[in-house]
Amino acid sequence: MNVRMVSLCAGGVPSRLRMREVPEPLLPVLAEGWMLGYRGAQLLGALSSGYRPDDPDGFVDVVQFESAVNGRGMTDWDLPRDGRERGVRLLRRSLSYACAALRAVPESFAWPVFGYVSLSCGGLEDDILTANVTFCTKREGVLPYVDDIESFAHEALLEISQEDAMKLMPRGDHESH
Repeated sequence: MNVRMVSLCAGGVPSRLRMREVPEPLLPVLAEGWMLGYRGAQLLGALSSGYRPDDPDGFVDVVQFESAVNGRGMTDWDLPRDGRERGVRLLRRSLSYACAALRAVPESFAWPVFGYVSLSCGGLEDDILTANVTFCTKREGVLPYVDDIESFAHEALLEISQEDAMKLMPRGDHESH
């Protein structure tokens, strides 16, 4: 977690996350689950439909391809436009989605999958707090998606492991909606 995320999580990283905090438009993504793509890319199946099998060749490496396919902006249309409540709810939604997806990664996958939650100002005038969540692997011999988390100075950024997801979203809360 970088300095900006530490500031946003003043009381600590939210815990006891629940499936019911995942926005409805993302539930089909979770329901379809994970798949193996070209060059062993570990992808959320529902998000890969707009890509061709040879698309990874247009990326620096498979990790960058995974982060592009698996990344999505977080639903926020129903949240207040500004204020602390927006930030807290965006973070909880993003973490809930990230944890649910990470908990569902098949044990058969060769590489560990990590989630990245970022919050930054966006909108037409960069005045609205927005969030993004993506997932990618860490592979031997391939540069990581995030090498130096503190170098991300213009956004709050948090890396979540599959192990972290198990702690942040207990088993019963993952299965119910």
